[in-house]
Amino acid sequence: MSGREAADEYMRAIEDEFVHRRGSAMLLSPRDWSLMGEWYEAGIPLRVVLQGINNVFDAHARRAPEYRRINSLSYCRQEVLSLHDLYRGMRGAEAGRPDPGEQQSFDPRRAIGRHLGRLSRSLRLSMVTASEAGQDALVGALATALAELKLLRRDLKKEGFDPQILDESLGRIDRGVLDAARAACPSDVVETAVSGARAELTGRRAGMTDEAYRATVAALVDRALRVHCGVPRLTIFE
Repeated sequence: MSGREAADEYMRAIEDEFVHRRGSAMLLSPRDWSLMGEWYEAGIPLRVVLQGINNVFDAHARRAPEYRRINSLSYCRQEVLSLHDLYRGMRGAEAGRPDPGEQQSFDPRRAIGRHLGRLSRSLRLSMVTASEAGQDALVGALATALAELKLLRRDLKKEGFDPQILDESLGRIDRGVLDAARAACPSDVVETAVSGARAELTGRRAGMTDEAYRATVAALVDRALRVHCGVPRLTIFE
């Protein structure tokens, strides 16, 4: 694949994800295409960009009125750049040194710490929402997750910090929050999430294996329940 073809594939994947998450067709502006080109030239991995887009749309769904749409890819710019910093931080921490050519001032642990700080702030907002809804069990699960994130941030300062252990710990904490969110949802909400996930995949079902279909339905249901309960996904990278 030529460099031009690779760039086109990169940008088309970003366009497809953005339009898919937006929920209605639109033409990206020349400014949006220029932004995608900047990300490609900067070497930002496609999965980092796609997760940044999903993070922005998930946060928007939790906080914004339903009628308000995200109409520009530039709305995702800061999240993508923040995730790229985190990505470089994780790679540097795993290797025990920054990437070649990295500025000496770049601190991988600081990037990871900032990300954990953002997750903590999201959890606090979720606790307020759950408390106002009278979901005491979910409030308790969110408080526990918040306390565990505080310990993870403290561990960043220790010698021998292991990013793999951090990722595994976040996965465990996230599953606990999601289980609590699912338990807080009425059965009709869960049923609606399942039917919505299946409807979303109608056009793609024929090209998927049974295993991939079940996994994708489960992921879409989880996302819908997170949005319904207003809880973030606690992760480094999906």
